[in-house]
Amino acid sequence: MLRPQTWYLVLAALCSALAAVFNTGSTLMLILLVLAAITAAAIIPLYKNRKRQAAATLLPMALLLAWYVLLAVLNRNIGGAYAFSLADALPAVAIILVFMARKGIVHDEKVVRAYDRIR
Repeated sequence: MLRPQTWYLVLAALCSALAAVFNTGSTLMLILLVLAAITAAAIIPLYKNRKRQAAATLLPMALLLAWYVLLAVLNRNIGGAYAFSLADALPAVAIILVFMARKGIVHDEKVVRAYDRIR
């Protein structure tokens, strides 16, 4: 059975990939979404080293936050009203999922450390 963190990371990768498919922004925005999807998927096999896995979750979150910053900058430069679409909400869902995965990974590491102390 898979850990919940694995499902969160899979769903985050899917959300990032879907956002990349529906991307209407610049090429840089597309690259950020694709990199976020790839890194979220690449974190999954790191389950044997929870510290590295927890640290690696910061990268897709940073990439997705950079996507939102770039979205805001580009929309401010356009000067008109921007219609926020459902595809623009997918990176936010991915950020939340990666955050939940990180929280679970850190919790697992604490449980393992406590168990090792008892032994």
